[in-house]
Amino acid sequence: MRRKTYDVLFDPGAGMAALVKQPCLWRSAFYFTLSVGFFTGVVTNCWLLEQPLEIRFAIIICTVLISATALSLYGFLIHGIMETFGALAGDPVGLICLLGYTTLPFLLLTPGALLAGKMGWGGLPLLGGIFLVGCLWMLFLLVRSLEAVYLVDCLRATVTLLFSLLLLYVVFVLPWQIVFCMVTMSL
Repeated sequence: MRRKTYDVLFDPGAGMAALVKQPCLWRSAFYFTLSVGFFTGVVTNCWLLEQPLEIRFAIIICTVLISATALSLYGFLIHGIMETFGALAGDPVGLICLLGYTTLPFLLLTPGALLAGKMGWGGLPLLGGIFLVGCLWMLFLLVRSLEAVYLVDCLRATVTLLFSLLLLYVVFVLPWQIVFCMVTMSL
């Protein structure tokens, strides 16, 4: 298990290709829960220390469930885009299996989040930087998983990923930006 995790994080081309050849949905769900749960748990335990333990656990469980739902839906979105772009070797189950592994960078960056939490509110910029590094690493692993599952080149996988992020931006963020701009202009 440790070798596969190392391969996924630091040699993702070979690691993702090896993982897609065997069913790994439960291991993927375990790694996803571990990564997102530890990262969220460290952040909530540092900044919400005054809150009861039940509230902190509820935040962790809600974050893991919402993230798992969002990541699964995002996987089906990417699968649909790849099918539209003509990827003939589409395997949505293999892609969903690999998506849990793409959150592994957050498990490695958890000590940085702990350091940011120990710094208090002054550690928010450090936490933001750590979160940005985790997101970029996750996007890189997503590109590698698209290459392994759909047998496409890096450029096509990157374009698909960026197009899917643009679609998510247009659907979820742009309407709120327009409403915010209209409200600020009317004031």
